[in-house]
Amino acid sequence: MQFVKLTAAGLAGILVCAPVHALAQEAASRAAVTRSSSAAVVTTGVILGTAWRGDTTPYPQPRIRLRNVETGRGVARTIGDGDGRFRFDRVDPGAYVVELMSQDDKVLAVGDLFSVSPGTQSHTVVRLSARAPWFGGFFGNAAAAAIAAASTLGVTATGTNGRPASPQ
Repeated sequence: MQFVKLTAAGLAGILVCAPVHALAQEAASRAAVTRSSSAAVVTTGVILGTAWRGDTTPYPQPRIRLRNVETGRGVARTIGDGDGRFRFDRVDPGAYVVELMSQDDKVLAVGDLFSVSPGTQSHTVVRLSARAPWFGGFFGNAAAAAIAAASTLGVTATGTNGRPASPQ
């Protein structure tokens, strides 16, 4: 065992330096907490999807438009891969549909209504109908999108007797 002789000057140095060291450690831990609490908060989501033909084969290199149904505006466009897969990153929260577009920007098909939440991935599919009349697919998808959008806003349908027909 080895003994150290402590002088008055040495004792004064320990008493002065120990609190400074403790304060430095406390400041460092506060800075770490501040850094972790000021980390970027995720405010957007991701959309992953697939485009299909009417015969359930992938639609290669689909031209896809993302439409916000609350505002009615197209907010983004992308071109998918050879297997029909597409992706939208950093999408604001809200209700959306995807539209399969032709080369001359005509809507070929509209996917189902879905929502995006911060920090989540939403999955969707858009499918061409199998040789249906042009108006059948349009009105069928438009009605489904309108009903789904209305139900997310709390709008209920009423029957002929005046009572709500929508599920509560």
